[in-house]
Amino acid sequence: MWRKEIRLAGSGGQGLGLAAMVLADAALRAGLHATIMQSYGPEARGGASRADVTLSDQPIANPWFPAPRILLALSQKAWDRFSPKLGADALAIVDLDRVQGAQGANVWALPFERTARAELREKVAANMLALGALGVVLEHIPQEILAETAQSRAPKGFGQVNRTAVARGWQLMGDALGGIAHVESVGP
Repeated sequence: MWRKEIRLAGSGGQGLGLAAMVLADAALRAGLHATIMQSYGPEARGGASRADVTLSDQPIANPWFPAPRILLALSQKAWDRFSPKLGADALAIVDLDRVQGAQGANVWALPFERTARAELREKVAANMLALGALGVVLEHIPQEILAETAQSRAPKGFGQVNRTAVARGWQLMGDALGGIAHVESVGP
């Protein structure tokens, strides 16, 4: 049985709810099972935001998990709050410029927001860049399905941006797996 428990965490306004919906929808389109549980802080923008996504090749009876197998952290507060709960074999993907002190053999720090601004001219596309990177490590959702889903669920006028962002995030993680952005020491 294949099952992945993923926590997408950051600040309100970073689009993590949308990223979670795209991930779950893409998983369903790829023939997997998916659940989502979301949590937001008191502020719509700037407050804490978290979405837990469980993916499996079998029906999911209980979507709750005490600690994620994969953490996507797009803010320092998210990293500080959730990284201590990661197990030794868990994987973390963080925004290189927004998260400091994220280190470990299984930590990948990539420039999501910087790339979104510089290459896509849309800071808000950082969530889809991160989702593309996440897709690489999941290995069960093809890039094309993830990109199509990101495009179809995009706000008006952002379909192509989201598709491009997923592809670019996929490429960033592929480069990182080749040794470019891997952080070497263990522990936050």
